[in-house]
Parts: sequence; structure tokens; C-alpha cells
Amino acid sequence: MNFVDQLLASDEPSIHLQIRLGVEGATEARVTDLREQVRRSPRVAALLSERNEDGTIDGHPYRKWSGAHWVLVTLAELGYPVGDNTLVPLREQTLQWLFSDDYLRTLGKVHGLPRLHASIEGNALWAMLSLGLADERADALAERLRSRQWPDGGWNCDKNPGADTSSFMETLFPMCGLAAYAREKGD
Repeated sequence: MNFVDQLLASDEPSIHLQIRLGVEGATEARVTDLREQVRRSPRVAALLSERNEDGTIDGHPYRKWSGAHWVLVTLAELGYPVGDNTLVPLREQTLQWLFSDDYLRTLGKVHGLPRLHASIEGNALWAMLSLGLADERADALAERLRSRQWPDGGWNCDKNPGADTSSFMETLFPMCGLAAYAREKGD
């Protein structure tokens, strides 16, 4: 049995979905059923089990790995179906935080270089686009990323004055978010 066959023997529908899309090049039309299997999977049930009656999750949206931000990112990574409006409260919880005065105060400049937690914005942008939950605030996130990009093309949130090079992890996720934005918006 080859590696792909071993992966396809998994009980996890998100693995099947990723193989079909990423390895076999299946079209979206051919994976609709797999996306529905992802929606009904125990993994997704566990991720969404902490939602309150209003659809939000208690605690900070960035609480590792169970806050609203991370739940949206993980659902997108798993291949959760697009356009589920029951996820809107999680989007709102995440975006209210990202556009809050408290969060915006964490941004700034050190020695003339903008500091941005770009992996957070990039992940949020990518997840919202991937899940079909983006609204006009996606434009604002994309602009925030664009306007705070470093001269070498990436991003960094390091407060150390000696930091003068983009961080790989602070650059990877924004690039994924901006690539999804470009595909969606043609911009």
C-alpha cells in the first residue's frame, strides 16, 4: 500500500478531502460530499462543542487552540463547507477583537519598522475567505497587512530594536491570506 492509499484508509474525512483536492486535483464539485463529512466529523463536533447559545466561545478569541480565531482557522484547514452562517458569531468575535482599541494599541513601530502580529491577521483573513465568511472588513485586514509590510517583503512583530528581517512564521500566514484575497477579489 502506498502512502496516499494509507492516508485514504484514514477515518478522518478532512484527510480524504485534502488528498482529493491537493494530490488528485479534484474539482470542488467532486468533493461536496467530503466537505459535508468534514462538517459532521467528531473533530469538528469537538471544535464547535464550546459554542454558547449565541454561537460565540467564552474566553479570548486568540486562546490557543480553542478560541474563536483558532476554531475558524482550524475549520478552514479541515475543509469545512463554505458559507455556514452559524459561524458568523465566531467571525464577529474574532474581528471585534482585531479591530478593538486594545488590539490596535499592540501595533506600532520600532526603529521605524512597523510591528504587526501579521500571522494573526493573515490567518483570520485566510480563514474567513476559505469559509465564505468575509465581509468588507477583509478589505481592511488586507490593507493593514499591505501597509505594514517590511522592505524585505515580509512581516515581523518582534519588539527587539535589533530585529531588521522579516520572520518566516509572521510572513507565511499573511501571504496565504493575501493570496486567498487576491483570488477572491482579483486584487
